[in-house]
Amino acid sequence: MYSTKELIDIAIGIEETGVYFYTKFKEKFKDESFKQIFQFLADEELRHRDVFSGMLKKLNDNEGLFTQEYYSYLKALGTTRVFANKDDIDKIAPSLHTPLDIIKIAMDAERDSIVWYSELKEIYRNDIKAKDILDQLINEERKHVLMLLDLKEKLSM
Repeated sequence: MYSTKELIDIAIGIEETGVYFYTKFKEKFKDESFKQIFQFLADEELRHRDVFSGMLKKLNDNEGLFTQEYYSYLKALGTTRVFANKDDIDKIAPSLHTPLDIIKIAMDAERDSIVWYSELKEIYRNDIKAKDILDQLINEERKHVLMLLDLKEKLSM
């Protein structure tokens, strides 16, 4: 059996790589408003990491135990996302030549986060407060996708 703590750790990792990604690539934009959007997104990911850290502190050691099969499924989702860690970002960085390339990858990463948090929500289905927090984070991630889509459209003009 595995615990929710391990899965929250993956969520924290997702957010930390998001901070790293947005901070690293905001300098690829010449337009100051685009840089500000990426800084905003980095700040949002940092705040999300802190939310998950707070959730982690409140968990009991045996809270949220589930089967090997479900854990394996969730772990597969968490480790096959666009960026498993900061090294993945550094490896892909040389191939991202334009702001449009960066935005496409960012949109994929945000969508990965939505899928992951939706699964976490299922684990927390009996905890209304945690479920509400996850709903809020999912909605914020959706807004990030829309922001990036808007940015992509502006760059494509």
